Amino acid sequence: MGQCKWCSRTGWFLSLTSEGLCSSCKPIVHMDVVQRIRIINDSMKIINNSKNLDTRLSRLELLIDHANALLRYEQKGIFVADQSPSSILSKYLGMKDQIIIESLKNDADLAIAKSKSAATLSAKINVLQKVLIKIKEYEYKTTKSNALYSLGKLISNQMHRYQLENYLDAANKAEFKSQKNKALDQYYEALYLLKHDDVDDTLQHEQINAIEKKIIELGGSIK
Repeated sequence: MGQCKWCSRTGWFLSLTSEGLCSSCKPIVHMDVVQRIRIINDSMKIINNSKNLDTRLSRLELLIDHANALLRYEQKGIFVADQSPSSILSKYLGMKDQIIIESLKNDADLAIAKSKSAATLSAKINVLQKVLIKIKEYEYKTTKSNALYSLGKLISNQMHRYQLENYLDAANKAEFKSQKNKALDQYYEALYLLKHDDVDDTLQHEQINAIEKKIIELGGSIK
């Protein structure tokens, strides 16, 4: 006696397809499977090729939803595709963290490269600040928050270097023009930056000493 794998209807004269479906269930299941497979395949392409992080994540969520729907057929022994829903889920369920980290790493690399060619300090800082804000936004949307923290630290350190270079460059120009007070102001700014950042001062010992020496040479004092 035949039994439909989907609706479980039985009967001695029940006609079943090669997939084990009755004539009533076959078109319904077939249409559902075709539509979901199309969405899954489209989503795979977008996940792999899109440059937009939010788009990739939304498509990942959509893919997982449809793969879970197809999993019901697989669990009843109904063949739906060469790539089984369970294998699709195995591959994509843990991909959210990977997508977030890869995307933001790429954004950070592009921002750093763009900042190096920016003409002004504000332009350099602005391009880095944008990606830093994005990194902070996604830090709580992933289980790999340490990786994003390190990436944010990289961006912050680059901003720190630009700011320090700007102070020292302004101080050197002021010295060259015999503008002692202006030079002192810039050296004090650089010293304050180094002593109040989140980098261990022992790692910046040489820079701090060099700036303090310059301040003393120009008649300033160190508190």
